[in-house]
Amino acid sequence: MKIINSQNLTMLLFAIPLSFIVGIALTEFFVFFCIIFFLIFNKEKSLFLDKKVIFLFLFSAFILINAYLNISDDLNLGSIFYFRYIFFSLAIFYFCNLLDSSRDKKYFSLLIFFLLILIIDSLFQFFIGFNSLGFKITGDRVSSFFNDELILGSFLVRLLPIILWFIFFFKIDLKKNIFSIISFFSLYFITIYISGGRTSFFLSVVIIIGLFIIIKDLRRILSYSIIILIFFIFITSYFKIGNTNTFNRIFLKTYNEITKIKIDINKSDTKIKKELKKFKIYSTDHEGHILLALNLFEKNKIFGIGPQGFKDHCRKVEYVPKIGICSSHPHNILIQIILELGLIGLVFYIIAAIFVLFNFFKSIIRHKFNYDYLAFYSITLGLIINLFPLIPGGNFFNNWISIILYYNIGLYLYSYRKCILK
Repeated sequence: MKIINSQNLTMLLFAIPLSFIVGIALTEFFVFFCIIFFLIFNKEKSLFLDKKVIFLFLFSAFILINAYLNISDDLNLGSIFYFRYIFFSLAIFYFCNLLDSSRDKKYFSLLIFFLLILIIDSLFQFFIGFNSLGFKITGDRVSSFFNDELILGSFLVRLLPIILWFIFFFKIDLKKNIFSIISFFSLYFITIYISGGRTSFFLSVVIIIGLFIIIKDLRRILSYSIIILIFFIFITSYFKIGNTNTFNRIFLKTYNEITKIKIDINKSDTKIKKELKKFKIYSTDHEGHILLALNLFEKNKIFGIGPQGFKDHCRKVEYVPKIGICSSHPHNILIQIILELGLIGLVFYIIAAIFVLFNFFKSIIRHKFNYDYLAFYSITLGLIINLFPLIPGGNFFNNWISIILYYNIGLYLYSYRKCILK
């Protein structure tokens, strides 16, 4: 019996998301094997001539050249070898083709099973104060098996479009399984909420609104799930249930950080203007990151200051810049691309955004709503939230964020061929 066969290879599609819970080292290990298996077994050479793939390789080539030209004492190997993510997305595309021939749901069922364990463990930590492994709540945020790495909410919200993609890929009957699906998504949204991640909570709202508008079959499920979420938020906040004050962090703290404006209609125009100056972009720290990024952008508007250049600059000034506030990255995807990749990087971003949105809305206008198209819409929303420009975000060059982004791209390439090119 062969150890390596198509069924075993497709297992990697579901093992990669779960590996994040164990640690990024295991995820990188799986990514490496995905790429190796793809390069060995893939026979479709024309794939490399696809215009979308060529665009991705041009982008990675620009990053490589940019990283080399802006090289510092701290060699950024991640940016130098950024092209590995392109091969990874192609490997995901290849495994989707293999899965298409078998349509075996068992690994997807295992993925859902382990996600339920993560969700239950998170709720246990929220109510008791520690999880099944004894990890305590960190920084007033539930993190479950991620422990002091506070990415639970971000992980779940970025994984949500992928889960939906598999649901439509396997043509799972939503009406027949409505109770179990409502239960799963209710717990899923609650876990995103109790994680305390404000960006992840907002992005989950974006996804819910997008799905509610576009996919009619999900409206009933989403409606019940949202009602259960709102009920949970009300009960836990009003009666102060749980070991974290999530409501305060998600809503009240966000409002207080964005604005401390207290407008009085009896005040003079001068006093009102002074109050308006208190308005912050997200928060004082986030506004400081953006101010520093815009200041650094002046140094090289065309090519940018290089991948991870924001962090490199902050290390050089010992995190005490003359203008703005230092961090490991600017905490905004679009600002980071403009700063570190310059106007050329911005052109790549705009071209990709136009391409994705054009095909997205074109398909909707043409009333394409079979299972293949529903999967296409789901993963398009995945790309949108991973590259959403209007709110704080993670480090674009962070390896776990890059892996999940290019996982989305791999699924998108498959769905694009099934829907747009058929």
